[in-house]
Amino acid sequence: MAAPGRILPRRTLEGSGKGQDSTGNRKVRPPGKTMTSLWMVLMALFFVQALFYAWCRVQCVNVGYGIDRENQRHQALLKERNTLKIELARLKSPERIETIARTRLGLIMPDSEQTVALP
Repeated sequence: MAAPGRILPRRTLEGSGKGQDSTGNRKVRPPGKTMTSLWMVLMALFFVQALFYAWCRVQCVNVGYGIDRENQRHQALLKERNTLKIELARLKSPERIETIARTRLGLIMPDSEQTVALP
């Protein structure tokens, strides 16, 4: 035996492989450090995937709202176009033009003697 308080060197066995202590038993590493880092990496990947999925869904919903807005705008423009077509037809009507010519401009319909046929 050695004196108390004195540190003895570790005994090694001849031919003992790597990872074994002096008694020939395998060293058992606590599973905490390796497994914890693996779980942290897996959880980080899962979290990134969940964030990417949520971002994709939000973008999909935003695009849907944009399509709906453009459809409403399209419908409003179609209504305006139809209104303008009706207004154009009303402004081009011969009755209206004749009324403006008689009242505002003081024009009258020509007689047959005032009409000249061109060859």
